Amino acid sequence: MIDFAINIEPLYPGMDICGKIERVSAAGFQAVEFWSWDDRDLSRIKETCRKHGVKVRAFSGTKSYSLCDGEHSKEYIEWIKRSIEAAKVLDCDTLILFPNHFTPCGCADFRDKYSRGAMIANITHTLTCLAPLLEEGDMTVLLEPLCNLGTDAGMAVTDTALGADIVRAVDSPKVRLLCDVYHMQVMHGNLLQNITDNMDVVPYLHLADAPDRHEPGTGEINFNFLLRKIKESGFDGTVCFEYFPAGETEAGFSSIKEAGKLLL
Repeated sequence: MIDFAINIEPLYPGMDICGKIERVSAAGFQAVEFWSWDDRDLSRIKETCRKHGVKVRAFSGTKSYSLCDGEHSKEYIEWIKRSIEAAKVLDCDTLILFPNHFTPCGCADFRDKYSRGAMIANITHTLTCLAPLLEEGDMTVLLEPLCNLGTDAGMAVTDTALGADIVRAVDSPKVRLLCDVYHMQVMHGNLLQNITDNMDVVPYLHLADAPDRHEPGTGEINFNFLLRKIKESGFDGTVCFEYFPAGETEAGFSSIKEAGKLLL
């Protein structure tokens, strides 16, 4: 059975996170994602979710260290331990991990320090070290390949097939792959095959259109085809709408809900 979530981070600009939770709940969404956790009042978020019947489906476990940076693997693992504790406070069982962390100038760039092969090896090694901790704590992490455009040129993993290879090499049920169709379309296209070829390690999708990362139906991706075929393929996991509204936040909810119907 497919379950749905919405990432509240880009919605309702300027509003605090608990206000966003209240608003999306009123619009009919029952599960949310967001990005950073350490700058938030977790107790207040938990209480707001309880009050409005909303589940925190996932949030970002990446902050100041990068999976691809082997020199700081120990620090990265310590940060994930803290993120796991934060997730438990929020009754959440999923963290999203990026190959590189982000700075005010774009993604952290280690290309002068490591070869591409070495960065991939670093990611695989750190995830392998994390696996027993995740299995013991019943926590899943999702590796998310991202695009490497502009200031994010140093992103270490940008394509679905490579991300899937890394996850399979780690070989843990608690280390999986997140497919973000916006990033996939920008980097390599062929969305349906890349998702269905890797469904053994993909329990989670992010949806936004390309090239502007707005609501489905605002760009070049044929969501009517893609989502129907994903349903037919037997996908059984989470679909999260992670997009930047093209206009007022609530004006886009109708297109989000129409896209969701294609998966029901």
